[in-house]
Amino acid sequence: MMRAMHCMIMLFASLCVNEAYSQAETADSSSDIQELQEFAVGFQLITELDHSRSVTGGTSPPVSHPRPMRTYLWYPAHRSDDPQTMHFSRYAQLADGDIWPAEYAGDLREKLKYSHRALARSMSPERFELLLQQPVAAVEEAQSLEGPFPLIVIGQGLYYESPVVFAALAEYLAGRGFVVATCPLVGTNSPIVTFDITGLETQVRDLEFTIAQARRFSFVSQTRLGVFGFDMGGMAGLILTMRNADVDAFVSVSSGILYPHPSGILVASPDYDPLALRVPWLHSVPVSWTMQPQDSESDSLFATALYSDRFLLLTEGMGHVDYTSYALIDGRSEMGGYWAAAEPAAVEAYRAVSRYIFNFFAAFLMQDPKNLAFLSQDPKDAIPGSFMTLEHRLAAPASITYDEFVQAVLAGQAEQATNDVRALRESQPDHMLLNDTYLQRLVWSLRDTWGLNDKVMPVIRFRAELHPESVSAQRMLAEGYIAVEDYPAAIEVYNKLMEQDPENTYIRSQVEWLHSQ
Repeated sequence: MMRAMHCMIMLFASLCVNEAYSQAETADSSSDIQELQEFAVGFQLITELDHSRSVTGGTSPPVSHPRPMRTYLWYPAHRSDDPQTMHFSRYAQLADGDIWPAEYAGDLREKLKYSHRALARSMSPERFELLLQQPVAAVEEAQSLEGPFPLIVIGQGLYYESPVVFAALAEYLAGRGFVVATCPLVGTNSPIVTFDITGLETQVRDLEFTIAQARRFSFVSQTRLGVFGFDMGGMAGLILTMRNADVDAFVSVSSGILYPHPSGILVASPDYDPLALRVPWLHSVPVSWTMQPQDSESDSLFATALYSDRFLLLTEGMGHVDYTSYALIDGRSEMGGYWAAAEPAAVEAYRAVSRYIFNFFAAFLMQDPKNLAFLSQDPKDAIPGSFMTLEHRLAAPASITYDEFVQAVLAGQAEQATNDVRALRESQPDHMLLNDTYLQRLVWSLRDTWGLNDKVMPVIRFRAELHPESVSAQRMLAEGYIAVEDYPAAIEVYNKLMEQDPENTYIRSQVEWLHSQ
């Protein structure tokens, strides 16, 4: 029994870096793990305070403190002849430290120790102690390779808040040439997470802070960024990707984002917009999760995220926990509300999904054609014996964004930009650039604040075209012609306005003045 347990823990450490590595080939030391990886794996913890946000700690009466932030960082490292490999107990110790100190959270730090959480409670004390003693792949404070390596940030899940939950995946990806960063999932004002729009925004901002912390290092790419999310972390990762043009690829697993979640928190985010998902996206869930809810008439995100190159990886027989590194830990008994008892089949399923995660990020963050070719195969051919299907939908040509529109106007390309927006009137009638308020305020900014009369004139004409009955739009058009000294055109616009309002003394005086010029 202990030998089987040891085998599973070594799988946890090395994951599936070499597909020939299997349960039957038990590793006897951490050096065996490293030989199966392309790179050695370094690890370090970064602790900082986010002074832009305050927390009360959940105590009463509330006292304000800067938000504590802990960034877990795995990275490709130099090999050492005598590596000081970490043990799982180090991850457990770090998980204890993720709970805010007593000055913030009172006695919660002791109550929420890792040894009190679901994994430990699902194992006998002897098995859990054995788990703590097992080596993992990472070496703390190992010297990093030069890089720069693409960055992947991980969003944790509700009830799976600790970075330990994805430590094996992080080690696996770091051993294959990525830097992986994550942070604990922590509540807005308490260590306990709230599953609401405020809690979701808190996680998004925590991930943004984590990205900034990771990019302080020279071995981390400043231009190649992937996002991975599980459960609530998939929701946060989706919002992060939708609002951050810096993200290059997004992966979500076992996350309720395919259809609007019953909680409503995802679609309540002001940044939620299927058409804002414009990067390649891999989503993996059990087949049963693809059924449209009976009380929903909405199309799936997979159908509506038209501007994303989408991959839908469907699995059979995987539970929620089987998408996490905990799938690799033998000896877990059933935990009501969390997971069924551990089964050997979950290991292979987890390894198969992990291969897709790696190949997806390698294809789109490293631009490696052989990894893209892997994604083009039928899963049954790519991984013989697997019970998965993969659907792929190519991205449609993306419509112009507000920022792209402004840049085009500033570059003197306003005519083409307005033509691009004009083409959206039927396909996207709710596009923000067809909204009169946005166009009006854009003109005010570029013309009145910055004095860019010539550059903004096509936008003024476009607004007047969209809203021919709007007195505001027509007066703005006349004023635009005056600003560029096209007086005959201004007179023509004012004359039309006078036909609608012949008693308007202001318009009459403007026409008289124009005739005098």
